[in-house]
Amino acid sequence: MPKRTFFNLPEEKKDKIIAVAIDEFAQNHYEKVTINKIVERAEIPKGSFYQYFENKDDLYIFLFGQIGNSKKNNLEGSKEKINQLDFKSYLVLLLEAGSRFETKDLKITELKNRFINECPQEIRKKILSNEFPKSYGLLADVIRLYIKKGELRENLDIEMAAYVITHAVANIEFYQNDDGSSIKDLGARILAVVIEGMQSDSGGENRKGA
Repeated sequence: MPKRTFFNLPEEKKDKIIAVAIDEFAQNHYEKVTINKIVERAEIPKGSFYQYFENKDDLYIFLFGQIGNSKKNNLEGSKEKINQLDFKSYLVLLLEAGSRFETKDLKITELKNRFINECPQEIRKKILSNEFPKSYGLLADVIRLYIKKGELRENLDIEMAAYVITHAVANIEFYQNDDGSSIKDLGARILAVVIEGMQSDSGGENRKGA
């Protein structure tokens, strides 16, 4: 977590440090990114860096936090579609919106790819433990709305359902896909399997058990 001195900086200076850091981590292997290069490009003294962040790891974790917050805010805007779509269709919409967010900026795409392939395990764990709750927290809110609509059963374990869906979709790129299906199609297939146990009976009575 950045120190208070970083948050007290002018927005322009903060934005420049963040932009330089994203560029460095997107272009280089994690182990080859140096604080010296970051401060040189950001035009700040090296001593100032340590007034803003503990170390390189701290900066890296912060970057993913910023990206995660932006993505969550972007997806929040889709809630207006809930009354127009069934649960599965809405989750596919979220999946597509999330994919567009991550691919609209090539640097973010490169940063994610390097995270998957090069990030040290301990740093990866910290980032995932920070970022996943944002996703399944958003999804839990959506599930509650669909329960109120009567589409999902009332006795559903909401937090666990959100957790399972989030992790299933987050790892979709690792699914061995030999038929050329798109991310949207794969996501729909995953959601169909998971959602079946979440839905209300056609007669309107809720299933027993979580």
